[in-house]
Amino acid sequence: MQRLFVMFPDRAPGIGLLWIRLCLAAAMCWPWPVAAWQQWVAASAALLLALGGLTPLAVLLATLVLWRGGGSMPLVLLPGCLLLLGPGAYSLDACLFGRRVLVAARGAAPPKE
Repeated sequence: MQRLFVMFPDRAPGIGLLWIRLCLAAAMCWPWPVAAWQQWVAASAALLLALGGLTPLAVLLATLVLWRGGGSMPLVLLPGCLLLLGPGAYSLDACLFGRRVLVAARGAAPPKE
Protein backbone atom coordinates (compact mmCIF):
# COMPACT_ATOMS: atom_id res chain seq x y z
CA MET A 1 0.00 0.00 0.00
CA GLN A 2 2.90 2.36 0.74
CA ARG A 3 3.98 2.16 -2.90
CA LEU A 4 0.63 3.61 -3.99
CA PHE A 5 1.04 6.80 -1.96
CA VAL A 6 4.22 8.85 -1.90
CA MET A 7 3.53 10.41 1.48
CA PHE A 8 0.91 10.80 4.14
CA PRO A 9 0.71 14.58 4.73
CA ASP A 10 -0.20 15.84 8.18
CA ARG A 11 -1.18 19.22 9.68
CA ALA A 12 -3.27 21.42 7.34
CA PRO A 13 -3.00 19.19 4.21
CA GLY A 14 -3.84 16.13 6.31
CA ILE A 15 -6.88 17.85 7.78
CA GLY A 16 -7.93 18.86 4.25
CA LEU A 17 -7.71 15.25 3.08
CA LEU A 18 -9.68 14.14 6.14
CA TRP A 19 -12.35 16.73 5.25
CA ILE A 20 -12.51 15.46 1.64
CA ARG A 21 -12.88 11.87 2.88
CA LEU A 22 -15.67 12.83 5.30
CA CYS A 23 -17.55 14.89 2.70
CA LEU A 24 -17.29 12.06 0.20
CA ALA A 25 -18.52 9.60 2.83
CA ALA A 26 -21.49 11.90 3.48
CA ALA A 27 -22.21 11.96 -0.27
CA MET A 28 -22.34 8.17 -0.19
CA CYS A 29 -25.14 8.37 2.37
CA TRP A 30 -27.20 10.74 0.25
CA PRO A 31 -30.63 9.22 -0.45
CA TRP A 32 -29.94 8.03 -4.00
CA PRO A 33 -32.68 6.00 -5.67
CA VAL A 34 -30.64 2.82 -5.97
CA ALA A 35 -31.04 -0.90 -5.53
CA ALA A 36 -30.42 -2.67 -2.23
CA TRP A 37 -27.00 -4.00 -3.26
CA GLN A 38 -25.91 -0.47 -4.19
CA GLN A 39 -26.96 0.75 -0.74
CA TRP A 40 -24.71 -1.89 0.86
CA VAL A 41 -21.82 -0.93 -1.42
CA ALA A 42 -22.41 2.76 -0.63
CA ALA A 43 -22.42 2.07 3.12
CA SER A 44 -19.19 0.04 2.83
CA ALA A 45 -17.52 2.77 0.77
CA ALA A 46 -18.66 5.46 3.21
CA LEU A 47 -17.24 3.54 6.17
CA LEU A 48 -13.92 2.90 4.45
CA LEU A 49 -13.67 6.52 3.34
CA ALA A 50 -14.51 7.91 6.78
CA LEU A 51 -11.87 5.70 8.43
CA GLY A 52 -9.35 6.12 5.62
CA GLY A 53 -8.91 2.38 5.28
CA LEU A 54 -8.14 0.54 2.04
CA THR A 55 -8.39 3.79 0.13
CA PRO A 56 -7.99 2.33 -3.41
CA LEU A 57 -10.87 -0.09 -2.80
CA ALA A 58 -13.01 2.62 -1.18
CA VAL A 59 -12.41 4.93 -4.16
CA LEU A 60 -13.41 2.20 -6.60
CA LEU A 61 -16.61 1.47 -4.68
CA ALA A 62 -17.46 5.16 -4.29
CA THR A 63 -16.95 5.84 -8.00
CA LEU A 64 -19.13 2.86 -8.90
CA VAL A 65 -21.94 3.96 -6.59
CA LEU A 66 -21.86 7.61 -7.67
CA TRP A 67 -21.70 6.73 -11.35
CA ARG A 68 -24.53 4.16 -11.17
CA GLY A 69 -26.55 6.36 -8.82
CA GLY A 70 -26.76 9.21 -11.31
CA GLY A 71 -24.47 11.64 -9.50
CA SER A 72 -23.16 14.72 -11.28
CA MET A 73 -19.82 14.42 -13.09
CA PRO A 74 -17.79 16.50 -10.57
CA LEU A 75 -19.10 14.30 -7.76
CA VAL A 76 -18.26 11.13 -9.72
CA LEU A 77 -14.69 12.35 -10.34
CA LEU A 78 -14.05 13.41 -6.72
CA PRO A 79 -13.00 9.92 -5.54
CA GLY A 80 -10.34 9.86 -8.25
CA CYS A 81 -8.82 13.01 -6.80
CA LEU A 82 -8.63 11.32 -3.44
CA LEU A 83 -6.91 8.34 -5.04
CA LEU A 84 -4.26 10.61 -6.56
CA LEU A 85 -3.67 12.57 -3.34
CA GLY A 86 -3.74 9.66 -0.90
CA PRO A 87 -5.55 9.22 2.39
CA GLY A 88 -3.46 11.60 4.51
CA ALA A 89 -1.82 11.17 7.89
CA TYR A 90 -5.11 11.02 9.79
CA SER A 91 -6.25 7.71 8.34
CA LEU A 92 -6.16 4.01 9.03
CA ASP A 93 -3.94 3.50 5.99
CA ALA A 94 -1.33 5.86 7.45
CA CYS A 95 -1.35 3.94 10.74
CA LEU A 96 -0.98 0.57 9.03
CA PHE A 97 1.17 1.38 6.01
CA GLY A 98 2.78 4.77 6.75
CA ARG A 99 6.44 5.60 6.75
CA ARG A 100 8.56 3.82 9.32
CA VAL A 101 11.67 5.10 11.06
CA LEU A 102 14.47 2.55 11.28
CA VAL A 103 16.83 2.95 14.21
CA ALA A 104 20.19 1.20 14.06
CA ALA A 105 21.28 -0.71 17.10
CA ARG A 106 23.93 0.95 19.24
CA GLY A 107 27.41 -0.18 18.27
CA ALA A 108 26.33 -1.58 14.93
CA ALA A 109 28.87 -1.13 12.17
CA PRO A 110 27.87 1.10 9.25
CA PRO A 111 27.33 -0.70 5.95
CA LYS A 112 30.48 -1.11 3.85
CA GLU A 113 30.48 0.15 0.30
